[in-house]
Amino acid sequence: MKNKFLKLSLIFALAVAFTSCNLFPDPEEPQYEEELNALIPSAQYLVAYFSGTDHSRFQLQWSQQLAGVRGVHLSVDRYNMTGDHSNEVWSLFYQNIIPTIGVVLNHANQLEAPAYKGMARILRAYNIGLMTDAWGDIPNMSALFYSQGAYPAYDNQAEIYLHIIDELNGAITDLNNAATAAGPVPSQHVDLIYGGDLEKWKKAANVIKLRYILRIAHHAGEYDLALPFLNPASLFSSNQDDMKYQFHGNQINPFFYYENVVRNTRMGNYYVEKLKETNDPRLPVFIRINTANNEYVGSAPGEANFNASFIGSQIAGEQAPVSFITYVEQKFIEAELYFRIGQQAMADQAFEQAVKASLQRYGVSNPAWEAQYAELENVTLEQIISAKYLALFLNPEVWSDFRRTGYPALTPYPDAPIEETEEPQIPRHFLYPSSEVVQNPSNVPAGVTIYTRMWWDVER
Repeated sequence: MKNKFLKLSLIFALAVAFTSCNLFPDPEEPQYEEELNALIPSAQYLVAYFSGTDHSRFQLQWSQQLAGVRGVHLSVDRYNMTGDHSNEVWSLFYQNIIPTIGVVLNHANQLEAPAYKGMARILRAYNIGLMTDAWGDIPNMSALFYSQGAYPAYDNQAEIYLHIIDELNGAITDLNNAATAAGPVPSQHVDLIYGGDLEKWKKAANVIKLRYILRIAHHAGEYDLALPFLNPASLFSSNQDDMKYQFHGNQINPFFYYENVVRNTRMGNYYVEKLKETNDPRLPVFIRINTANNEYVGSAPGEANFNASFIGSQIAGEQAPVSFITYVEQKFIEAELYFRIGQQAMADQAFEQAVKASLQRYGVSNPAWEAQYAELENVTLEQIISAKYLALFLNPEVWSDFRRTGYPALTPYPDAPIEETEEPQIPRHFLYPSSEVVQNPSNVPAGVTIYTRMWWDVER
């Protein structure tokens, strides 16, 4: 996997070199469109690959969907994270994803191609959101400094979220302008997420925006701030609108790689038991049965149970898709927002739609089960977030939900190292990479531990 990734990085580096260096006495005009059509799928692949790296796996371990059983993943499972654990993920984002998207944006501007620009801005906003959700303050406006050999200042998390919203609004404007612009539009063979459907890209931007509006509203304690963004016409209308990437060719889904090559993680015990508790129809899809005892088994925090089950092969197949933002997540956000502002009937309806859509997504609809666990009246916040936790399998958003709401009621690793806490707690913050601490010490925020709260992580 690393060799393939390095090969991709080399191809990108050569593309940049050929477009930025005068190698011949009489250079030809830059082939911006040709290069754009090669870089857009590369950027989409990089973002999809990032979604299955340790950036997600560490969050999923602390959320107890997954569990580490050996190596660095066992250390993280026991809350012994170090700065070395995040060096690779940080580098992947700042040295590969951000520069690749930067070249796409440059070429799109040269060609006056707002469709390409809008897509790239959405990918960038989405990934910046993932980074700040894990680390808080990070380099944002000056992120390209890394690829230029410089070390940038860090942006405040509150400002980063506002920039994400602005970036998504700008991307939607770009996509709207594409209808009348003379520049090229990516074909279905170039856009491997939506096949060139710009309307779906606009909807995805609005749903991503909704995710971060919820953060802002939670910090302010004013959830009605999000109501103007709940316009059905601008949001997803079904699972078919989901923003996801299908791995293909020689590409390998990173979850498959970790499950079948690295094998450092297994299913988390809490998650397994919650699915078993109600005989959830998604259980055999999400989890691979343990053939030794014909059981679904999880590993508790720090337990290192090598007999625990792996992720289901449909989810962690060699070329299984990775989802970025989904209709299911959108409906759970709606359910929470309506609950928060006292519109209970709307909350109940959105909750039912969310749970049923999750089952439909995996082809396991079950009317009897749904009548008991989806068709609820007077649904509570705990029920909304707990059901969302089960539905958003392998989505690090569940860690953010836990930090915001305290749900589901997870039990921390009992022998966790105690820092400023008086008893074990679920971690709330990634440590900054040791490479940053050494090379960019004047900008790395001081005093951060795994228990430091994010800007939006306030008790409500």
